[in-house]
Amino acid sequence: MGALIVAAIAIGFLLLLVIPYVTRETRVNRVEKVGSTGLPPPGTDIFRQHIELLTGSTFSRTRVEILLNGDGTYDRLFEDVRNAKRSIMWHVFYHRPGRLSDRVRETLIEKAREGLQVFFLHDFFGADGLKGDYVDGMKAAGVHVKVFRPVKWNLLFKMGQRMHIRAVVIDGRLAYTGGMGIDDRWLGDGRSKDSWRDTNVRFEGPAVSGLQAAFIQNWAESTASLLVGEELFEGDDEPSADGERVAVMHTDPSMGSTNAERFFILSIAGARKSIWITNPYVVPDDDFRKLLIEAAQRGVDVRILTPGRNTDQRATYYASRAHLEELMEAGIRYWDYDPTMIHAKTMVVDGVWGYIGTVNLDNRSMILNDEVALMYDSLAIGEQLTTIFLDDLERSTEIDLEEFRRRPQHEKALEQATRLIASLL
Repeated sequence: MGALIVAAIAIGFLLLLVIPYVTRETRVNRVEKVGSTGLPPPGTDIFRQHIELLTGSTFSRTRVEILLNGDGTYDRLFEDVRNAKRSIMWHVFYHRPGRLSDRVRETLIEKAREGLQVFFLHDFFGADGLKGDYVDGMKAAGVHVKVFRPVKWNLLFKMGQRMHIRAVVIDGRLAYTGGMGIDDRWLGDGRSKDSWRDTNVRFEGPAVSGLQAAFIQNWAESTASLLVGEELFEGDDEPSADGERVAVMHTDPSMGSTNAERFFILSIAGARKSIWITNPYVVPDDDFRKLLIEAAQRGVDVRILTPGRNTDQRATYYASRAHLEELMEAGIRYWDYDPTMIHAKTMVVDGVWGYIGTVNLDNRSMILNDEVALMYDSLAIGEQLTTIFLDDLERSTEIDLEEFRRRPQHEKALEQATRLIASLL
């Protein structure tokens, strides 16, 4: 009996440690002005300075290319990796066996055998499909392979905090990020059933250092080793005359507010004309719903594009539907992408501001995960993403509020049930 009591106390103590970390939600619910002026609109220098101040980022002129789907991403990525001269840093959350996985392994082994410093960091849960011989072969060739936050008894409080980052940094001078994963479902044109629709970005210039810093930070946690050396600074640090004004935001878990939370709050609160969001997992908490509703009520055109029933996460689908009536009644418009799963994570605010990256519009990305995003203050990028958004809407179905209200009772019940775990999604 004594042993049972001790065990019960130990379990209770662990739960007290773990629960606050895995159930917490966003900490900020409003924007309060200081002095006589409020938050300026996106596209202004002062707005950008607010973002820099509150996310610890620095905007610079950087060359940017938007890449769509597997067809527009992977050949270009592997070409750049094969042309690497010094180092490759590969961040991966989602990794599953297949043709794409084999291509990653073969390419990294090839570069390591050429004498490059090759680092491969994968999440414990997201890449749980990696087999021993896959990793062993890379290590034998000289690839530095590490696992991010494996489950250990003394790290249980971090178990729900994942490295959701998908990024590659090459020679410290060019980088990729976006929704891309290592799984054959990402191959193709994003318009057929077995080909996910995604948006990624390739960039060269000073902003690359932000993505490199995110990798080094995660690597340090995983290895207790801080990467240093002159080669880290041999990238292109000079602003590009023909580049766009961008910055990398790295957000990681915090018991207080996070960079992602502050970025989204300022973006929504600052919007004057439009907020167009493409995202696969849209489960905004009470505070974010309030901000979105307030934006719509002051005349902002708020549109959200999701995968609908094509989602790969049914619980998230129902949790996102739980508050749909409330949001649509406020004037927010929703579309479901018809051809396939849409996994892109992008936002366009007032046509000039937003991000491309790994961040979802849910509590997990806002509070629990390590994430990255390329933020932009650029009319050119805004115009490109606007065109892509409108093209996706041509292949989507807008949700009709009256029709949605007539959905079956069992779906309403599932929506209410998933609300109980919404903070974990």
